[in-house]
Amino acid sequence: MSYRLAFVSATQKEIEPLVNYLRKHAEQHTFQTFHMHGLDIDIIYSGIGILQTTYNLMDYLSHHHPGLWLQAGIGGAFDQSLDIGSVYQVKNEMISGFGAEDKEGRIMDPFTLGWSDPNGFPFTNGILECPYQPFIDWPKASGMTTFHAHGHAAHIEQLRYQPHGQIENMEGASFFYVSLIKKIPFLSLRSISNLVESRDTGKWQIDLAITNLNDTIIEWLENSRFHPDRLFQSAQRPS
Repeated sequence: MSYRLAFVSATQKEIEPLVNYLRKHAEQHTFQTFHMHGLDIDIIYSGIGILQTTYNLMDYLSHHHPGLWLQAGIGGAFDQSLDIGSVYQVKNEMISGFGAEDKEGRIMDPFTLGWSDPNGFPFTNGILECPYQPFIDWPKASGMTTFHAHGHAAHIEQLRYQPHGQIENMEGASFFYVSLIKKIPFLSLRSISNLVESRDTGKWQIDLAITNLNDTIIEWLENSRFHPDRLFQSAQRPS
């Protein structure tokens, strides 16, 4: 039986170079599954946002059980020390903007409000942690899943006084949550396309971010020689 590896992306564009690489080198190709070197490699387009992502991941898992899946996408640097075009392994995710608003307009999260146990599985101190590591030492950053991409200076400044992550995205927490609940080994990669600042898409470097993201994934596959035991290791297994 082949080892099943899946790549998850919100949009086709974000992993188009990877898909083109697989089309060129795969021994077999059926719809969104490629067979290479004993691996069955699935492509999953989750859609944008937590609702589509959660549904599409669960729908996929109703038919398949990958040995590993990797979420690949671009994101905004809330931490402006991160470099545009650089690729980071997202080591943890949190949801920003979910909870209740106080009189100053700050969002109190469900853990602060006492709605949820911050250490209730699959959370650790209110964070969704990835317990897996690739054998390549990618730079690491924390993720922040939001309901919209921030582009208003006052709202961005206010968010700095609330719990936040380094990379803004709109799907990461769903992927981490489903992976931990379903006990699927997982990794997440994000490439920085822009700074989280007053919205000016003219400054964004989406093509650079996509190129670097896909180059990183292809290098990872080739360095592993497509061998499952060389793709990742577990620092600690989810309980």
